Parts: sequence; structure tokens; C-alpha cells
Amino acid sequence: MRLTHNYWGVLISLIVSGFPFAFLLTLSYVTGIDPTLARTAATLGASPWQQFRQIYLPLLLPGLTMTACLSFVQAFSVFPSAVLLGAPAGPTRVISIAASEAAFESYDYSLASTIAIVMGFVQLLVVGGMLGARRFFYTGPVTGGKG
Repeated sequence: MRLTHNYWGVLISLIVSGFPFAFLLTLSYVTGIDPTLARTAATLGASPWQQFRQIYLPLLLPGLTMTACLSFVQAFSVFPSAVLLGAPAGPTRVISIAASEAAFESYDYSLASTIAIVMGFVQLLVVGGMLGARRFFYTGPVTGGKG
């Protein structure tokens, strides 16, 4: 299977570089949840699905939201993977390649700056939307006294 100059090589490189980051962030939030909360719910007759839906998910949502925001912003740094493993003029062309070409090949610095500002505004809007939607979920303390 050929993994250079195509979409799959770039995708695999992004998974290999991004998964440990997201996993460790999520793991830190999961270990911060007091396990006695789930045991108490089980004592009161909650099924494992109900425990997850009523206890773990509301407590994990702030951490999952932050992990999603950081992973989204990290995904904009795909430039090295797209250039080294992908086909910059083909299916793996990303907006950062367009900014780089405008600045360093066409010497059109105003276009490159405009592309970079658009990238920043897209990131700002998506992250702001994610953090704004977080207020519709559980807002109390996340930890139950572990440590």
C-alpha cells in the first residue's frame, strides 16, 4: 500500500500525531471523576448505560469540548504532513499551502495575509461555538474529591 503522495498517507500521519494528544487529554479528565459516583448509581439500580449517560458523560463534556477545540486547532498545522506525504497540488491541498504559495512563490503577501486571517477567523468561530455550546451542559465541579 502506497502512503506517499496521496490522501491516506496524510490521514494516517495525522492520526498517529493527533491521537496520543487527544487520548492523554481525555484520560486526564476520566481519571478525575470520582469512581464512587458510579458505584452509588449502581447501588441505586442504574444500568451501565445509565451510569455513563447520567454521570460520566456530563462530567466529561467540559474535557471533551476542550480536547475537541485543541485537536481542531492542531489540525490546521497539517502543512508538513500535506507537503511531505501528500500531493500539494492535488487531493491533499490545504489552505496553509495556498497561503505559503501566495507568500513565497507569487510574492503576494497581502493575499497570504488574507488567507491566514481567514484561517484564524474560522478557528475562532469554531472554537467559540464549541465553548459557547458548553454552557448548555453540566456546569458544576468536575471532580468529586479525588486526590
